[in-house]
Amino acid sequence: MAGRQAIAGALAALVLLGEAGMARAQTLEYQVKANYLVRFAAFVEWPPSAFASASAPLTLCVAGRDPFGRALETAAAAQTAHGRRIALRRLGDRSAVTGCHIVYLGRGAEAPETGAAVLVVSDSAVTARRAMIHFVISSNRVRFHIDKVAAEQARLQLSSRLLNLAVDVRGRG
Repeated sequence: MAGRQAIAGALAALVLLGEAGMARAQTLEYQVKANYLVRFAAFVEWPPSAFASASAPLTLCVAGRDPFGRALETAAAAQTAHGRRIALRRLGDRSAVTGCHIVYLGRGAEAPETGAAVLVVSDSAVTARRAMIHFVISSNRVRFHIDKVAAEQARLQLSSRLLNLAVDVRGRG
């Protein structure tokens, strides 16, 4: 009986360690994704009309469930894009993206229906539907696909340096 209890205890400990390891891996995954989100801004050109003024910040919004915790604030505090500071907004489940320049679609968020110049980012951990940039895990690394056609329809210009980092690019020509 004592042997069974010891085995059961060891198995329970392994399960808890495995869950803790998975939680750490997921935390690291979203730290990497947060850094990517913030850095994408430097490789995208928005039309001047996308900003209220020459000194207006570039606004990164999270729609739906926010998986980032403090990682997004940390990443944004360390970066600027095109001479603009990066401001964060959490939209919750609302789909109004007015004033957003980049929108990350978390769990429960719908893709915004807007003709505005907004870079929409989705995540395979949340949905199979791809946005302009879609995060995936490939060979244990965070990677992304790009839909250049959708970005151009939103009047966004993506840097060739960003396109070269993508797993694949729809509309590369």
